[in-house]
Amino acid sequence: MAFTSNKIFYIGALLFVTISLVLYAQGDHGDAIIWFAERRSDLLNLFFINITKVGEAWSFVLLLVVLLFYRIRHALMVFVLAILVPAISLSTKKFFSCPRPGKYFKDVGLLENVDFIEGIKLYTGNTSFPSGHTMAAFAVTGFAAFVFAKYKWSSFSLIILAILVAISRVYLSHHFLVDVCAGATIGCLIALFASWLSIKIQGPKAPWMEKNLLTFKKESPKV
Repeated sequence: MAFTSNKIFYIGALLFVTISLVLYAQGDHGDAIIWFAERRSDLLNLFFINITKVGEAWSFVLLLVVLLFYRIRHALMVFVLAILVPAISLSTKKFFSCPRPGKYFKDVGLLENVDFIEGIKLYTGNTSFPSGHTMAAFAVTGFAAFVFAKYKWSSFSLIILAILVAISRVYLSHHFLVDVCAGATIGCLIALFASWLSIKIQGPKAPWMEKNLLTFKKESPKV
């Protein structure tokens, strides 16, 4: 049910990852970054600099606030997302230890040939794979799409938003295409787990979880 009720989001994510991996397999490791670098504009720079922020901590806070006024059971799952995303992101980055684009292009002698965005910090560590921002974006929007699945427009809007965050990471030269594919996949799995867990904890033993901050009232103590 966690998947079937949110098929639009996950099908969209699958299409994005599949197409991206096909494109990645047809070229070199940094081709997508170079492709975007050759097509930059002030408007696109501004757009992607701001859209990438959806993958940051404030999106968890915003989702928590919204869900507290919708259903407490779902709001509790935001804490699950907020724990799993950074934990998995940090551990996988450390395990794979893949160079960021800045380090990669320097090592292959192409750093001076790539048109990076002025004012955007170019990371040079070994924390490229997977993309944490993409993972967070797909986890947050994926769970939000599940909660509001009855509104079909929300699923379309949220998967597009998540994909734009993924693209922004490549456009801004923070990650490679394969990094965002991995981040999107893991983010979807985290969202799916949180969705499944929110269904499993549903039941008559804790009716307060089906309330929200506007309807929540403490039960009067029994005499």
